[in-house]
Amino acid sequence: MRVFYNLPVRRKDWILISFLIIFYLVILFLFKRSIFSYRFDKKLIDRYFLSQDIPHEVKGKRLFLSDNEIYMATGYLYAKGADPSVYNFDHPPLIKYLFGYSILFLGSPYPVQVLFGVAVLLLTYYLGLRVFQSPGISFFASFLLTIDPLFLDISSASLLDLGEAVFLLMYMISMLFFKRNFIFQGIILGLLAGAKSLVSPLFFVTILLFYQWYKKELKIKEYFLHLVVAFVAFSFLYTRTFLERGGEFNIIFFILKTVKYRIQHNITSLPGSSLLLFLTGFFQTWWDEKGLLREKVWTVLWPISFLVMTIKIYTVFQIKKLTIKDLLTLTPFLYLFYLGVQAPFARYFLIILPFSYLSLSEFIWSNLNKLILLKAKPGQTRRKK
Repeated sequence: MRVFYNLPVRRKDWILISFLIIFYLVILFLFKRSIFSYRFDKKLIDRYFLSQDIPHEVKGKRLFLSDNEIYMATGYLYAKGADPSVYNFDHPPLIKYLFGYSILFLGSPYPVQVLFGVAVLLLTYYLGLRVFQSPGISFFASFLLTIDPLFLDISSASLLDLGEAVFLLMYMISMLFFKRNFIFQGIILGLLAGAKSLVSPLFFVTILLFYQWYKKELKIKEYFLHLVVAFVAFSFLYTRTFLERGGEFNIIFFILKTVKYRIQHNITSLPGSSLLLFLTGFFQTWWDEKGLLREKVWTVLWPISFLVMTIKIYTVFQIKKLTIKDLLTLTPFLYLFYLGVQAPFARYFLIILPFSYLSLSEFIWSNLNKLILLKAKPGQTRRKK
């Protein structure tokens, strides 16, 4: 077979990738069948204009819409020419645009989600192959994703997290393996920032900046230029806004306004609540009477992966050496602490699941190989005698 950027992708890899995609689609068809028959109802737009997302007074009774409904409605409005800085302004418009055009041409936003899901599996497999050079580790990590309740749940909802995970994986791959192409890196980073959040990309940019500095691979000029390209790519998503206002749109002020809004509306009084949710499946509510609720998409694989990451990071500090494998372990581990006092939403974990499952798979795979070798040695000794 041909290569993915100098990495041999053998026939076995294509077979495993094909199996993953087919298995993923079958699982969706069996357990999330409604997404294949869904058709967008334009009445949702009327309901949206009465929703909690509209900041001005409305003529009628306020309606509470889910994020799933808000993103569909605003995506449709964007695709019809609405200004993305007006409706649901606190989230960038990229994925909502994709939802909107999918609704216009296909009658549903879910084809976009299914394609994003397939892309996450492909990119996770590819990243594992590049880092660990093991089809077994790559396949097992991707397989764990296909059976993860959160991954399947978001695959069947028009939320922004799945697309964000795609662009994060692309950004990580571009920064680790396409080191000389700052234009490509910048475009991907701009798309990542335009997917869901303007704040989270800063965390991953900082992680990669530190890694490149540690490995003495940091090229200040190229790194700065890739940030400039990212800003231009992000600004391009607001072309409609610039046109509507005759170019008089201060996008830097708009970014600061958006960040401030997200910080004010996404804070919980319990520090570390996201980590608690990841480890136990429970979180404390921050509305009405505070209490503990159980997250239905939680799986025991999350705390197991966290335990493995903790063990591996302890080893890194012991030997005082950081490799690219350790970076994949360190990223989701630190991200859980980065969430800090943010409101605990399980869907925030989706972007780190590929990394945590790759780390978990590598741990299991390496220990299985050690166990096999230990069992083989006595037999080898007898044959020698």
